[in-house]
Amino acid sequence: MPVFQNGAGFTRRGFLAGASGLAAAATLGACGGGDKPVDVSSGAWEFIDDRGQKAVRDQRPARVVAYVSSAAALWDYGVHPVGVFGPQKTADGGKEVQAGNIDLGAVTSIGNAWDDFSMEKFAAARADLVITGLTGVKPTDLWVLKDDLGPKVQQIAPIVAMSEYKVTLPGVIERYERLAVALGGDSDSAVIKKGREEFQKASDDLKSAIKAKPGLKVLVVSGDKDNLYVCKPDFFADLAYYRDLGLDIVNGEGSADYFETLSWEQAGKHPADLILTDSRTYALSRQQMARFPTWAQLPAVKANQLADWSTEPRFNPVLAAPVVQKLAEVVRGAQAGIAA
Repeated sequence: MPVFQNGAGFTRRGFLAGASGLAAAATLGACGGGDKPVDVSSGAWEFIDDRGQKAVRDQRPARVVAYVSSAAALWDYGVHPVGVFGPQKTADGGKEVQAGNIDLGAVTSIGNAWDDFSMEKFAAARADLVITGLTGVKPTDLWVLKDDLGPKVQQIAPIVAMSEYKVTLPGVIERYERLAVALGGDSDSAVIKKGREEFQKASDDLKSAIKAKPGLKVLVVSGDKDNLYVCKPDFFADLAYYRDLGLDIVNGEGSADYFETLSWEQAGKHPADLILTDSRTYALSRQQMARFPTWAQLPAVKANQLADWSTEPRFNPVLAAPVVQKLAEVVRGAQAGIAA
């Protein structure tokens, strides 16, 4: 059974209380959620991923290729993949938000889009482990490595798949920390300790800000030229966590995964006081969205109660803390009831 497949019961307290014990796990050897410690002196390495599948190597992997958000989650623990796939650079050469603190000049790009993966570049990277996320749609669906690509990759190196959807943010962070430790990362470094403290403070600040704004209704969306997409918080680790902290987030309707799809004429279907919009380069910017009259007339838009959100959260405390802190500031400055 995949570990953390259901994150409903995983709270911030569980992450913060458990994270300090992960440094001790490093001395015992590689350990996935539910897998038993491995004797490092034997040279053997294994990790049970969130599909319940065990990746096994004769020794700890040294040449890791990872999806960009997975690589970013590991990077601050000192685990630096040799190759990265998924959106890393914008069209103008800037860094995508998913890339976190990765030094893009020090890694090989295996592909620079969510559906771009070069088998030729991957083979040349001589990977001994591949890390990616699970889509959350089906228990075994891999992010990017879909259809027949996954089995081709698996022939070269084992794949570790991590749950990132339909779980809560602290649960994802803890799992990546366990993986980082298993790969030789330092979960007790000054950087990580500071990040953990700041994540706790940011979470406490957000919870206080939410409590101080009863009735605040929040809508989280992404847009393209044809449609407005309303998030379903259950699918997104950060939104599920914010809701656990008390934030009243509109739940997209319908049977589709991730989002409810609306035409731009339906932009006012879900009244909200505060709107968070997708900040990735693939989505319309708020300046572009303002061209749609139905969007421009929304109370939150007219009141400029708008803020950024990325559909791909940051999966370590160093990266997540400033995002949560920023949301706390946004909530604190928002006015409830304007959409009533």
